[in-house]
Amino acid sequence: MKLLKGDKNQCQGCKEYFNSIKAFDMHRKGKHGVDRRCMTVEEMTDKGMSVNATGFWITEKKPQELLDKLHKETT
Repeated sequence: MKLLKGDKNQCQGCKEYFNSIKAFDMHRKGKHGVDRRCMTVEEMTDKGMSVNATGFWITEKKPQELLDKLHKETT
């Protein structure tokens, strides 16, 4: 079980973890009350979403150069 604080959340439908409400909303498909459902892992990946190093789905994968730069700045 992951620690959920801030904007992080877990979908009660598919049980996947999301880094933000934006990422959570992005994984939902269809019309409310009609055919609303969670996207499959394949659909989320096809849409450009990815899982970060801590296991949370994010809206898009960040370039490795940016991640390396951010890591250097925080260490």
